[in-house]
Amino acid sequence: MTNVDELSDRYAPDAATSLIHAFIEALNAGDLDRLAGCFAEGAIVNDAGREIRGREAIGSWAEREFLAQGGRITPTRMHPVSALGGDVVVEAELTGARRHGPTTLVVTLTEGAIALLRLRA
Repeated sequence: MTNVDELSDRYAPDAATSLIHAFIEALNAGDLDRLAGCFAEGAIVNDAGREIRGREAIGSWAEREFLAQGGRITPTRMHPVSALGGDVVVEAELTGARRHGPTTLVVTLTEGAIALLRLRA
């Protein structure tokens, strides 16, 4: 299995990599406080068309949709996409959650935090 550090060295800028790495670690560890700290105050998660807005709501969403199901995310590839304004695309494998299998996360960063996280199956 390839780990996030190896992927980030090849595909994403350092600042984005460390933040995304922290987000994935917090999510997999079930650490909702640390997870919330990865997001900007007014951040948005777009989960297949459903919009979740704000740190508290994002924490509740993560707990309900992912952690309560025993979910785990394993990144397989991470790369910046300049056509999307510098967003970072993370290809990953979801296991243990309601939705499982390959997924794509598109991460928009602002001032050292995640401003927008889009999940696509």
